[in-house]
Amino acid sequence: MSDVVLKIGVVTGELASQRSDVWVVGVYQGGEPQPALAACGEEVEREVRRILKAGWLRGESGESFFLPIPAGSGVPVERLLLVGLGKRESVTLEGFRALGAAVVKACNKSGVDRALTLVALDTHRKLAGIKVMEAMAEGAWLGSYRFERFQNQDKKETPRHRLQKLAFALADDVHKRAGKRLQRAEWIARGVHLARDLANMPGNLLTPEILAKKGRELAERLPIKTTILSAPVLAQKGMNGILAVGQGSANPPCLIVMEYRRGGDKPTLAVVGKAVTFDSGGISLKPGAKMEEMKFDMSGGAAVFGFMHAIAEMKLPINVVGVVPAAENLPSGTAQRPGDVIKTAKGVFVEVINTDAEGRLILADALHHAASYDPDVIIDLATLTGACVIALGNHASGLLGNKRSLLKKLRQTGERCGERVWPLPLFAEYQEQIKSQVADIKNVGGREAGTITAACFLSRFVEESRAWAHVDIAGTAYDHSGSRAHMPKGATGVGVRLLCRYALTERM
Repeated sequence: MSDVVLKIGVVTGELASQRSDVWVVGVYQGGEPQPALAACGEEVEREVRRILKAGWLRGESGESFFLPIPAGSGVPVERLLLVGLGKRESVTLEGFRALGAAVVKACNKSGVDRALTLVALDTHRKLAGIKVMEAMAEGAWLGSYRFERFQNQDKKETPRHRLQKLAFALADDVHKRAGKRLQRAEWIARGVHLARDLANMPGNLLTPEILAKKGRELAERLPIKTTILSAPVLAQKGMNGILAVGQGSANPPCLIVMEYRRGGDKPTLAVVGKAVTFDSGGISLKPGAKMEEMKFDMSGGAAVFGFMHAIAEMKLPINVVGVVPAAENLPSGTAQRPGDVIKTAKGVFVEVINTDAEGRLILADALHHAASYDPDVIIDLATLTGACVIALGNHASGLLGNKRSLLKKLRQTGERCGERVWPLPLFAEYQEQIKSQVADIKNVGGREAGTITAACFLSRFVEESRAWAHVDIAGTAYDHSGSRAHMPKGATGVGVRLLCRYALTERM
């Protein structure tokens, strides 16, 4: 996993005694500095207001400006870093996550080793300082992520060019709670880093077998029991959906099961993540343009890995089973063909219309296997459909399921943690589109409502009585632009924060 170089802590009391290179102060859009600026003294405050009046900083979200501090001002640093907070009435925790990453980016660019931020000293709208600190810290760690393992040393952004320590000035009354919040934010960020690392790995260096090895490594370091179901075992259990997808590759498929049980007699949560380590489309071959991005088709499985890592490090008192079907979808003389019929582990016969609709085939067996652990809730994550990208773009994941209460909780959790999900319907009429003339169902339902019919397919492998939610992360699993400071180009690790925050708020 990528090293988390950045160290984050809290300080209270006399700020002048704290070692730092810069102090960080927020500015709202319209040129209104946060009240914490008063800690810098009247002389510095006058200079800041002069800069704002001149329009050198407008306070828009993501803006930053280094201001030299006059000698003799009493402030023990040479520079002030002013950062834009956006509109005061619409500031959000996600905005503060982005702000934390923006601070790291600005400090890295200017060679700052230590920074002390005053942003969390104030209450921002209805957001308490401790929540602001946790969000900024999480964003700072997310924004500090680098995937550099395949770059020569001269191309790397070495630690001496990166912010080493970030401290938050906090009010005395919240200082005692800060340590636990910071530790939690760090473990969640580390889980995201792990998910990003796995999804960013090229297909030749992350086969199903290598991913299974990563699962065993988690079990060696953490209170997680990992079981690998190899191809022969999958055959014995009738998991022909996973086998069919992987049969065209020299790298055999497998099913990775990770169990974390510290919740006593509490109910079990099952999380299932699609892990097609490389998806060429199979016989229904994808276009060549951007096919290299199909290494990201295991992002759902990567999120499950990151989530399991995070909850184990946090020692949450819950019971979770993570199920990751892993396969490589390639065309060859042994690959499945359009028109093939396979019998899944549940006994449902599936007509394969398109071999590029492979994710739902491996999830069918994985969902059925997850149900064998008798969970009260199943949540699956998958880069499942291009139709979801068309419908929702890159700013929200698709959300479908069979229990309105679960969907509501996940939507609320997504809003709070910054990984938004948006519900789509699962009306019974959509099931008509996946009826087959030669089997029970077919694996595609046509161009219309592609995300919905894919979820309809998955719903056939979950009992109606069991709460189930499907999160389609096709549009959110990787970022082409890198325009968001806490979401660098490449894998985003989406799903880890959603699952962690759901576990923290709903399962304890």
